[in-house]
Amino acid sequence: MLRLALMHISRICYNPAIFADLRCGTKLRFTMDWRSDYYIGRREFVASVAGILGALITLLVGLPIIGYLIAPALRASGVAGWVSLVPLSMLQPGIPTPCSFSRLKQTGWKRMQMTRTVYALLRDSGDVTVLSDICTHLSCKVRWSPERSVFVCPCHDGIFDREGAVLSGPPPRPLDRFDTKVENGQLFIYVED
Repeated sequence: MLRLALMHISRICYNPAIFADLRCGTKLRFTMDWRSDYYIGRREFVASVAGILGALITLLVGLPIIGYLIAPALRASGVAGWVSLVPLSMLQPGIPTPCSFSRLKQTGWKRMQMTRTVYALLRDSGDVTVLSDICTHLSCKVRWSPERSVFVCPCHDGIFDREGAVLSGPPPRPLDRFDTKVENGQLFIYVED
């Protein structure tokens, strides 16, 4: 249809007699021929409607499926929060006590039960310090040596005192500490994943 309209306009532009009629105040009439290259038959109409409906159904079904597949990768891997360790009555004053806790960690589609060990130190004043068991040099596991009264990293001979300060070796900083709180005689630490 647009093509036919353009053909009629081009005839007007090149026909001086039509311009003469326009100057006289006559109205211009266009006749449109419905037979053109853009004529859509019944089959083409049904095919285009079926294609549009198919695309809409694909979007309605496909978007939730894509969201279902991608969502675990976008979700946070873990939740920070307070974790219960041990009752204070189980800690000996002045001696770092190993305490274990478990957390459920989800990475994408994979769920893992992670168990970690920390060392709780009860001071004579009643304050509690909880130290990580991960060396600050290359993340090896440290262990408490009761005969030497120090934490020892077996990988590169890093040595820490009972408060977690570096005594010797390559560790660049002291052992990490956890925030603690005591409620009803139970020790809690704040864990960030």
